[in-house]
Amino acid sequence: MSAGLAQPWSAWAARRPEFHGSHLNSAAAGRNSSAVLQAVADHALLEAQVGAYVAEEAAQPVLEAGRAQLADLLGVPADGVAFVEHASAGLAAVLAAWPLREGAAVGVVASEWGPNLEALTARGLSLIELPTDGDGVLDLDALQRILASSPPAVVHLTQVAAHRGLVQPVADAAALCCAAGVPLWVDAAQALGHVDTASGADVLYTTGRKWMCAPRGVGVLAVAQRWWDALRVKGSAMAPAQWPVVRHLESHDAHIAGRVGLCTALHEHIRSGPATVWRRLDEVGRLTRDTLADLPGWQVVAARDGSGAITALRPTAGQDAQAVSATLLAHDRILTTASLPSRAPREMTTPLLRIAPHVDCTSGQLAALRGALS
Repeated sequence: MSAGLAQPWSAWAARRPEFHGSHLNSAAAGRNSSAVLQAVADHALLEAQVGAYVAEEAAQPVLEAGRAQLADLLGVPADGVAFVEHASAGLAAVLAAWPLREGAAVGVVASEWGPNLEALTARGLSLIELPTDGDGVLDLDALQRILASSPPAVVHLTQVAAHRGLVQPVADAAALCCAAGVPLWVDAAQALGHVDTASGADVLYTTGRKWMCAPRGVGVLAVAQRWWDALRVKGSAMAPAQWPVVRHLESHDAHIAGRVGLCTALHEHIRSGPATVWRRLDEVGRLTRDTLADLPGWQVVAARDGSGAITALRPTAGQDAQAVSATLLAHDRILTTASLPSRAPREMTTPLLRIAPHVDCTSGQLAALRGALS
């Protein structure tokens, strides 16, 4: 890859305001395009001009088009899509609505996102750890045996880990879980816009701010149709009677301008070609790991092909990952994240430096990062 960018990624970058440095932190929040920013501003202005609820009604065609695009990307019917504030709000909504008994078992892998573990145990559920291979990928043969012998009430997977390059085989897991009658829930917060999320999972929840490059404060919950009748949803007297059941899980006093921004980002993602974006992000991950291999004082955490764009570096010379991340930003204008063990407490023992470039990453930016870390 040259220091410049081939189409379409130069055009992708050109649609965004200039970043003064290197933005290598899309796993935290991607950069909104100018069109997304304008859509949010236009809706906010319309609220002030005609009234918030009148503006919301006017935005319904945009929101419904966004639901349809999300339904395609997440593999559920459009009536199974609800807008929420963020991924954690989606998990909280489904935990409140799903008919689970106290102490029911939930199967997770060691790399599971720490706040998800907290939410599951706070609901009174018990966790069982599912076997993985040496890279942390779910062992599908072991899962099949567990589903046949002692199935949990739910299997929960984070499709793309937040702290390192790791993508779980959720489509294969979904097929096994479906055959066993066990629902599969998927945290797609790092997956939407990053990898294929139409996996056949029963529940998916995600945020828009990461790889989809939508505004903060907007997320999505999706539920497969076969579970709609099982949801314990108390309809509001304020909600239209014809609303589908999953829509009742949606937050209503909401940031509608942000939802309009998400729908604009979805349109841009579809126009770029989702599969093309996914392939490019996987390429970016490989290029990042290749550039940073054998870097003195740092170890690239192993990741197989198909592990996406996230790369983790483990300090081997006593460096403080948080201090390094702060110095990279202050001195070199390179935006990264220090991942603390609380992000994956069943797996992580030390902080890692996370590198998460988007499709517009250049070899020059990666070389500059290597030089700064050296």
